[in-house]
Amino acid sequence: FLGFAAIALVIIFQPELRRAMVRIGEAPLFRSGPADVTPVIDAVVGASTFLSRNQFGALIAIEGRVGLREVVEGGKILNADLSAELLQSIFWPNNPLHDMGVVVRGQRIVAAGVQFPLADPHEMPDRRLGTRHRAAIGITRVSDTIVIVVSEETGAISLAERGRLERWLTPDALRDELLK
Repeated sequence: FLGFAAIALVIIFQPELRRAMVRIGEAPLFRSGPADVTPVIDAVVGASTFLSRNQFGALIAIEGRVGLREVVEGGKILNADLSAELLQSIFWPNNPLHDMGVVVRGQRIVAAGVQFPLADPHEMPDRRLGTRHRAAIGITRVSDTIVIVVSEETGAISLAERGRLERWLTPDALRDELLK
């Protein structure tokens, strides 16, 4: 009976246990140093600036401690070195991979054409936001991922983290937020 009860508790409280593990992984003790993240930030900010200026939509997820293996499996595995130019080419209009998201792990683009779970429409801060923004909020609700969104309609750069969306960031503001 105790074994059954333990298994039942794990199943019932799985979302809460997952969130607790995410918070433990977010502790500063486990984070990378600034030298490790600078090339990633430079590539993401450079690509976001270009994409914003040209109003090319983008959805870039930077994986945290909680892996996105289940989400990545549905995309096109790239396992390529991260660069601003590669991100720009992925999100170039009419590229077969441009409508979905990209997952970045460390200094590598793990996959492109990845579909993220969507937030419910009633969870959105603004009902006019599109699917990219819903996907950004959706994936950050279930993981410690940081997501950069470039709006195709307005060129606005947004940052999603922990289910919240900060909009209308300048490239310098995006860099500062990512460094935090």
